[in-house]
Amino acid sequence: MEIYNSEEQQVEAIKRFWKENGTAIIAGVVLGLGGLYGWRYIQDQQLESTMAASSAYTELLEQQQKASDSPELLAQFQTFVDDNSDSSYALLAAFVAAKDAVAKEDYATAAKQLSWVATNATQPEIKALAQLRLARVQNEQKDYTAALATLALAVPEAFKAQQQELIGDVFWSSGELAKAKSAYLAAAAANKDAQNPILKVKLDELAHVTAA
Repeated sequence: MEIYNSEEQQVEAIKRFWKENGTAIIAGVVLGLGGLYGWRYIQDQQLESTMAASSAYTELLEQQQKASDSPELLAQFQTFVDDNSDSSYALLAAFVAAKDAVAKEDYATAAKQLSWVATNATQPEIKALAQLRLARVQNEQKDYTAALATLALAVPEAFKAQQQELIGDVFWSSGELAKAKSAYLAAAAANKDAQNPILKVKLDELAHVTAA
């Protein structure tokens, strides 16, 4: 490091430093401020987008409550999902659309909505919920191969019991009672101390069956 013997030398050194590096420093400050304001602009844009999606979602739910039997409602939900695909509200809308579709026994539409959620959700719990509901729909469609493939996907530990019970339901629907009982027993084991009266009824119904 250079040692300065006088104030004049220090001043001259500072002048040389700014002459050599001043442009780069100023540019860095400008870019830094630009990045800061740019980030704030992005945040503001994201907030506006989220608020708009929230408002549109609320309006859509109000329309659903007023006219749940409207044939146009599912199309409106689909439009909302398409227009807000980057928003968490799109996931909620897809769940609601799937529920309405199931109520109308439009299982193809329900499967489409739930598949979209399962593919696009980033939270493991949301993804798992969509997968399990999709498997139920596929079971209703008697597409047992697809349902079992969906149920083979990984889920968080908290969903294991429900997953195994649904596997049992699919096997029961397809007539494979031994495999159904095996899955129900696995569900009961995963439930641990939790009570599941419906699962108990299923196991009682298969009391005469030897688990696979």
